[in-house]
Amino acid sequence: MIAPATCVKAQCPALYTYVDPLNGTRYMGCAHDVFATEIDVALFEEAERGRGYGTLKLAREPLTQCAFSVEKAHESPEFHCRNRRFADFPETGPDAIRAFDLRHHLESS
Repeated sequence: MIAPATCVKAQCPALYTYVDPLNGTRYMGCAHDVFATEIDVALFEEAERGRGYGTLKLAREPLTQCAFSVEKAHESPEFHCRNRRFADFPETGPDAIRAFDLRHHLESS
């Protein structure tokens, strides 16, 4: 997981903003696609004034300057991950398994 607020705070040079010419909305994103979505800046700033925007799922291997974390689904000892590769980042390492997401292959009608 990565918190875009940490990217803003660190003034990451890969962070960019642009204004959508169709609706005037300002968006921000990561030039390296560490988080794959673009974020509405006004909604982000509103969330940061409150409890915070939160985190996004990593879309690719983070850069060395990225502040990211791996979150456990369960802290309880009776729930433990039986997948020994769980903490490996997808697509890295010799035995890595590419993440499977059906949404990447949906065609718009």
